Amino acid sequence: MNRVANNSKRFELPGSKAHYAPSKPFLIKHIRLELKPDMNEGSIHAREDVEITANSEEVRSIVLDAAELKIAKVMLGEQEQELTFKHVDERLRIELPRVLKEGESVKITIEYSAKPRKGLHFIKPDEHYPKRRLQAWTQGESIYSKYWFVCVDHPDMRFTSEIIVDVPDGLIAVSNGRLVSVEDNGSYKRYHWLEEHAHPAYLTSLVIGRFKELRDEYNGVELLYYVPEDMLEYAELSFGNTKDMMRFFEEYTGVKYPYNKYAQVTVDDFIYGGMENINATTLTVETLHDKRAHIDFTSDHLVAHELAHQWFGDLVTCRDWQHIWLNESFATYFEALYWLHSRGEDEFNYYIMQYANEYFEEYSKRYARAIVTNVYKHPDDLFDRHAYEKGACVLHMLRCMIGDKQFRKAVKHYLERFRLSNAESEEFRRCCEDATGYSLQEFFDQWLYRAGHPELKIRVDYNHDSMMLNINIAQVQSIDEGKPFIFPLDVHIVKSNGEREEVVLNVEAKEQSMHIPLKYEPMYVSIDPFNKLPLKKIVELKMDKRMLIAMLKHGNTVERINAARALANTTMDSDDVINALRDAIVGDSFWGVAAEAAKALASIKGEKAYNALTSIVESIKHPKARRAVVRAIGEFAREDSIPLLNRIVQSDESYYVQAEAVLAIGKSKSKKALPYLMGSLQIRSHNEVVRASAMAAFGEVRDDFSIPVLIDHTRLGEHNRVREAATLALSKYAKGNEKVIDHLIQLLRDHWFRVRINAIKALAEAQEQKALKDLEWVASNDIDARVRRAAEEAIATIREATQVPKELAQVREELERLKSMSRDVMNRLDMLEREMK
Repeated sequence: MNRVANNSKRFELPGSKAHYAPSKPFLIKHIRLELKPDMNEGSIHAREDVEITANSEEVRSIVLDAAELKIAKVMLGEQEQELTFKHVDERLRIELPRVLKEGESVKITIEYSAKPRKGLHFIKPDEHYPKRRLQAWTQGESIYSKYWFVCVDHPDMRFTSEIIVDVPDGLIAVSNGRLVSVEDNGSYKRYHWLEEHAHPAYLTSLVIGRFKELRDEYNGVELLYYVPEDMLEYAELSFGNTKDMMRFFEEYTGVKYPYNKYAQVTVDDFIYGGMENINATTLTVETLHDKRAHIDFTSDHLVAHELAHQWFGDLVTCRDWQHIWLNESFATYFEALYWLHSRGEDEFNYYIMQYANEYFEEYSKRYARAIVTNVYKHPDDLFDRHAYEKGACVLHMLRCMIGDKQFRKAVKHYLERFRLSNAESEEFRRCCEDATGYSLQEFFDQWLYRAGHPELKIRVDYNHDSMMLNINIAQVQSIDEGKPFIFPLDVHIVKSNGEREEVVLNVEAKEQSMHIPLKYEPMYVSIDPFNKLPLKKIVELKMDKRMLIAMLKHGNTVERINAARALANTTMDSDDVINALRDAIVGDSFWGVAAEAAKALASIKGEKAYNALTSIVESIKHPKARRAVVRAIGEFAREDSIPLLNRIVQSDESYYVQAEAVLAIGKSKSKKALPYLMGSLQIRSHNEVVRASAMAAFGEVRDDFSIPVLIDHTRLGEHNRVREAATLALSKYAKGNEKVIDHLIQLLRDHWFRVRINAIKALAEAQEQKALKDLEWVASNDIDARVRRAAEEAIATIREATQVPKELAQVREELERLKSMSRDVMNRLDMLEREMK
């Protein structure tokens, strides 16, 4: 049975616990920061005013978050009365000289310095990267603002803010809100930014660097774009649709853009694609691209996602991290809705189908969890494909169930009800119910508070003698996932003239059948023809080959994609199947169908499928379809494909098709590929995608010639994309190779987090027990929670590979839990000891 079964890995790591929103005995009303950064040292000296109002009957002390800050002095009020404080375990406890009564306010001033390891990142040229730009930028989400200013680092504490920062002459500072003033003091300039909308700490932004500012305007909103001076010509390609996006989101939600300004700032070495800081989004500079890259690359995904966050995440923020889907799923779905608006229904439907696939991959390879859960180790654990893509699919199913008009009405009610405040998942449900009249508790219970999804084996057959259509549907997801999922499933029976008979099957059992008498033989039968239920995973669709071919030729876009996927599992290389798939690649109006047809031919294998692909690849017009055909050719792992693929490498207009062809050459697994791969290292491309693919290709060849090439390309000085790919490719050579293992272990301490993560993945793939001690160090000490989690998952994978008895595995898990507790205690003691010195 070829299906995805939930693996034994758990989302909850040892040391995970239930988290709850903290109590709020006081409220922060305003934070004023005066910063003097040292761009070369990567440090700051700061003076911070925190205006606090008592929120309970009596407040005797104030506890704030302050991670790795060197607190020099804490003072009260305009008289700056010095206060007693203790700085322990990333918490700053300030003793007040008198009790604050509810509603009473005070101003606390804190002087401190820091050399932040998180939260505020300094970028500068060095011996390895002499052309790197001098920059500083913040990244607060999830709980990293406390590394550069004192705050309550939780989404449920909102405050207004202002930043006054001194920057060297020639650099500029960009932050939230409006620019109050710029003072020129000769060797430095003082920027004063004021944000008058209350927001959580994690949405506070500061970017310093040498940028070219571009200005535009939409409906009274000032639009600002900041790009490196030498990349000015690329700005329009990346940001040209911002106004259209803003207009669409306003019209769709019925809520105007909430602020007077929207800035987008592109920075180097950003650790995410983008960050939706309130009215001042930070983006990776890698989103900027030239006209050639624009052939099949766009910034619209990223720009739309971060702009949507200004409504979902900024205007209304999740009350606690367990509800992060209210930020991320919404931004992800509205990104797709913009695709519907700007690209049409075909692109939108395929977008949603790809979302589902990304979630399914995480489910099968890593873990399953409920979208809403408060049991985790670090908030960063929750920023996964469940919170983004699965949640977006849930919103799509909700919209399909209640209708677009009602969905928009519910979203508008939600945004207006919780404007400039925080919300929980149940509050969104009640907004939907209040606005539409629907009862949605069952829907939310099943799709948000339960892990997993329905996995379906479907059999469709038509009996000519009885003129009966028989449809059997079995849910085959793991038994331990509880009762069957309950959902309505649209079934369309399509006649030869194209007319449709629509039936709804209410699925509620592990297995059930439908028997439909017909007066005609159907041309084909379509399951969920408009993809209203993207979280169903059809792991097997048994249907007459004739029906599938007819669906591929005559169905709507969703049906044609489903037909191609079903034909991929027929394992039949008959002429009619091969020709139908080939015709779809050449003639279908939508590139996504062509891509799925190419993938199907790669699954079918055989000489006929191979010849079909190689005979058409150079004539395919759409670059994304062409890329899919090249990828499919690579799956055949044939040496005789190398000359054809090399022609594509040398001549294709698309960087990304070139990159796919390089990888396909490597997948030939032939030594003859090596000279071609060495030659591809001379090709420069957008974000070095061609050279990064060459690294992956060297891994596929599995020839020891590749080892020094890969090791050399992991070194500092190379583009990070290339270094990441080379690191991961070394996994193919790690098993039993001490030199490779030792190099991967060294890379566990690399400065770039994705290199560290890929080194972890490589060691896990090699099942290298020698690396366990170093992986344990990473799991305990790495500054990045994503890296720590990857290390913990790798440790579990390596130990599982040794087939340790279950009882011993349980003992180890308990030991890891105790170790985690012990590390927490030791960290607290260390911090207390530092404070006492």
